[in-house]
Formats: sequence, structure tokens, C-alpha cells
Amino acid sequence: MSKPIRFLAGLSVLIARMSITFWVGGAILFVITSVAEQRNPTFDSVIRDQLATIRFPLYYIFGWGCLGLALASTLVGAVLHRSCLRRRLIAAFLLTFVSTGIAVADYKSVYLPLQELITPPGQARTQAFISLHNRSRVINEVHLTIALLAAVLLCLPDNLTAAAKLPSCPE
Repeated sequence: MSKPIRFLAGLSVLIARMSITFWVGGAILFVITSVAEQRNPTFDSVIRDQLATIRFPLYYIFGWGCLGLALASTLVGAVLHRSCLRRRLIAAFLLTFVSTGIAVADYKSVYLPLQELITPPGQARTQAFISLHNRSRVINEVHLTIALLAAVLLCLPDNLTAAAKLPSCPE
């Protein structure tokens, strides 16, 4: 592999690692912050609803940006690498693809209807809201777990076979 191709391959893996971990870490921070805001007794239901309508669009934009960058850079890395790393990159790409698909489906089928139920802010929580909110929680747990698995695959050391004393893959 030529020097420029090797550099591009390494850069693509670096970008993939950073973008997927940014997403997982950012999403976890978002959830922690959101739970703290929802439990804060000084915020009434109007403020909570307003916070949700401000924050969640940014959550999805950030998520799709990170996941899209992870998808593109993982694919480039998989195309350029000729080692065992290629298999991990392909697996990480597939996991990220599934995670992204789940996030898009969540946005369309759960978030948008939820947003309608809290617009205008301060409305009573209906059974439809509770059902959609619970569905969103489960969907996001699945989606983030899959993204975390992709991050683990991407962030494993490149020389994992040597460190574990396993037979190395042919180049």
C-alpha cells in the first residue's frame, strides 16, 4: 500500500473511531442531562415540554452527523485496508448502518408523533404519549447499544491478534 493510501486508510479509521464514540458519549450525556431536567422540581410541564422541543431536534442532527461520518469513514477504511482490520471495519459499518436506520425510524415513527403531543407545551400526558415515550426509550437503548458495539469494534487495538497471541491474518 502506498504512503498516501496508507495515510488515508489510517485517517478514515481515526475519523470513524472519533465520530462513533462522539455519538455514544454525546447521547449518554444527553440522556443524563434530560433525566436531570425532567426530575428538577423547579421546572413545570410547560418548561419541560419546551426543553424537549428545543433539545431533541439537535440530538437527532448531532446523531445523524456523527453516524453518517462514521458510516462514510468506516466504509472508506474497509475499502482501503487489506488486513484483518478490514473485517472489523465491515462489521462496524454494518452495525453503524443498522443503528442509523433505527435512529431514522425512531425519529419518523416515534419522535415526530411525540412532538405533536407536547405542542403546545404543558398538555396532559395521554396514554398515547406514555406509550410512545416508552417505545422511544427502548428503541434508543437498542440503537445506542448497537452503536456502542460498533465503537468497541472500531476501537479495539489494530494489533489485537498479536496481543492475544492468536495467529495473525494474512495481509
